[in-house]
Amino acid sequence: MSARSPDRVRQAVTFTAKACNAKLAPVALVPTQTRPRPTPVGPFVAKTDVSIEATCSPSCPFKSNGCYVREGFTRFAADRLDAAARGYTGEEVIAAEVEAIDGAFHGAAIPQDGALGGRDLRLHVGGDVFNARSARLLARASERWQERGGGSVWTYTHAWRTVPRSAWGRHISVLASVEHVDDIARANARGYAAAIVLSAFDSRRALRLTASRGRVVPCPAETGTTTCVECRLCLDRDLLGLGITIGFAAHGNGASRVRDRLVGLRRSRSGGVVTGEVDACRRAS
Repeated sequence: MSARSPDRVRQAVTFTAKACNAKLAPVALVPTQTRPRPTPVGPFVAKTDVSIEATCSPSCPFKSNGCYVREGFTRFAADRLDAAARGYTGEEVIAAEVEAIDGAFHGAAIPQDGALGGRDLRLHVGGDVFNARSARLLARASERWQERGGGSVWTYTHAWRTVPRSAWGRHISVLASVEHVDDIARANARGYAAAIVLSAFDSRRALRLTASRGRVVPCPAETGTTTCVECRLCLDRDLLGLGITIGFAAHGNGASRVRDRLVGLRRSRSGGVVTGEVDACRRAS
């Protein structure tokens, strides 16, 4: 296989027809002779993963310091994707992701076993886009997914500062990933609903942003009340119009590094004075 063969760049992408991820969709533990085996039970969701090294922007503060995909057992798959992507641009990897989406289910109709009919699709659980051209490639692929009967397509991006929201089109629900409360308004001004990483949740209740009428809603899939495809806040709702930001808590094996990184980011933004997250918010009544 040549260093830049089509087969090799395809190995920088994985398409999973039925994600076995208890946050994304329901998973059951099926007894075996050794130990229970997690199995998706429906409603089902498809997902993609792409090379983080090739596609994630340097603006992501967790790219090499706390990325949850690069922690625990998922780091082995992430390392394989990164190795396959060496020598390719982020746009070439996204083009391979598009090929995988278009080729899913042999290019035929999408199974009607999602939460609302057609199977939903979570774009790159690991990975992102590097430029607007990549987002436009995914926008067209997502349109074709839904033309084949697929359900909602959703993702998150750290590239919101440089990639216009319009590049993602109408068929992808995309949230801007932010780490500082002040960036919520900046992302909103660029047409993005936002998702903010918090050190932890002390309640399932929403936080109201003191500088606006908006609210930060702790992710229901993380507080344990539902899954992404059942909740659907990030998939189907007009979060920007509703003034809702989704809150994610630092989680996974790298949670402590994420918390340390958040403190450092907030210290640099505030001239050395670190204010608590709740100082910028108050409990919603």
